[in-house]
Amino acid sequence: MRERTRTGSIMMTIIFLIFLTLNAQAGWAQTPKEVSMTSYGVGSQAYVFSAGIAEGVQKVSGIKTRVVPAGNDIGLFLPLKAGEVDFAIFTGGTGWFASHGAGDFAGAAYGPQPLRMLWRGGNLYVGYYSRGNAGLNKLGDLKGKRVAMVPGSTTINNLNTGALAFGGLKLEDVTIVNMPSHGAAGKAVVEGAVDMHNFGTTGSRPMEAAASPQGIYWFDMDINDKEAWKRYYEWAPWTLASLVTRYAGEEKGIKPFHAVTYPYNMWAMEMTPVDTVYAYAKAIWDSYDDYKGRHAELPEWNHENMANFSGCYYPYHEGAVKLLKEKGKWTDKHEAFQQTQLENERKRMALWEKSKKEATAKNIKIGGDEWKLFFWNQLIAANLLQ
Repeated sequence: MRERTRTGSIMMTIIFLIFLTLNAQAGWAQTPKEVSMTSYGVGSQAYVFSAGIAEGVQKVSGIKTRVVPAGNDIGLFLPLKAGEVDFAIFTGGTGWFASHGAGDFAGAAYGPQPLRMLWRGGNLYVGYYSRGNAGLNKLGDLKGKRVAMVPGSTTINNLNTGALAFGGLKLEDVTIVNMPSHGAAGKAVVEGAVDMHNFGTTGSRPMEAAASPQGIYWFDMDINDKEAWKRYYEWAPWTLASLVTRYAGEEKGIKPFHAVTYPYNMWAMEMTPVDTVYAYAKAIWDSYDDYKGRHAELPEWNHENMANFSGCYYPYHEGAVKLLKEKGKWTDKHEAFQQTQLENERKRMALWEKSKKEATAKNIKIGGDEWKLFFWNQLIAANLLQ
C-alpha cells in the first residue's frame, strides 16, 4: 500500500513537470499582479497616458500599475535600467538618445542601451509656442528672448536648440532659463517667465496657454525652407516635419501649422521578462476600448499604430513581437525592420567601445562635453544616427 502511494506521488510529480514544460513551450504568459513604470510628471501627456492606460489595463486584466513620475529623461530611464521599474513611458526622442548613447546618455555610465518597444503609441505632434501677445512671428524673432532648458532632458533641450537653429540662431543668441521639469517649462510660458518652449500640441500646458487671457501662438516652421530644416535635423534627427492638425487653440480659430512629429512609446529593457511584457502588452491591446476616451491622444494608441514602425529606430521587445505574431500583425517587413534595428544596435555598441579607445588616446574625457560631440560625430560618420 505504501509502495502504491509512493508510485502515485512520483507519477503526479512527473505529470506536474510535464505540464510545466508544456506550459513553457506553449509560451503561456505568467500574468503579473502589479507592474511599475516611470513617466514624466503630473501635467505631461505621458502622465495622462500612463494613468489612462493603467486604468483600462486594470479593468480588463486585473493588473495594477504603479506610476512613478520623473522630471527628466535620466530620471525616467535610470530606474528602468536598474530594474527598479518594469516599464517606462516616454517619447521616441528620449528612446532615440538612450538607444544611441547620445546627449546625456553619452555619459560614462551609459552608452547605447538595449531599449525595446513594448507598445508603439500614437504619433505625437510637437510644436513651439509662446504667449499670444508676445509679439513674436517666427523662430528667428527669439533673438535676445528667454528660452527654457531642462537639465537632464536631452530630448527637450535638443528640440529647443533645433528650433533656434531653424530660425538661424544659436544658444548664445538667447537667454537660457533652466527649469526643473518639462511641465514647469511649459507653465513658465503661460506665466510669462520664458518666451518659448516645445510641447505636445494637445498637452495640458498649451491648453492652459490657449485658455489664458493672453492666448497662445504656435510658430509655423516653413515646410519649404530646406536649409532651415537641414539645420534643425542636425539637432533632432528622430523627428519628421508635419502639418499639425490636433492642437491647443484650434477651437479658437488658430490655423494649422507646420511642426514635427514622432511616436510616444511604452518601453522595456531587453532583459525584461518576455512573459511580463507580453502579458502587459496583451492587456493594453484588450483594454483599448476602455482607455481610448481618457485623453484626446489616446485613440492613437491603437492596434494599427502598435504595428506601425515608421519613425522608429529601435527594436520591439520579444514579448511585443509574440503578441503581434499572435494577432497576425507581424509581417516580413516587420522582421526585416527588427533585424535591421538589432544589427544597428550591435554596431552602435561596438562603435561606443571603439570610440572610447580613440578618445582616451586623444585625452578626451569620456562623458564630458567634448566627448559627447566626438561620439555624435562618430555616429554621423558611421551612418548610425537613424
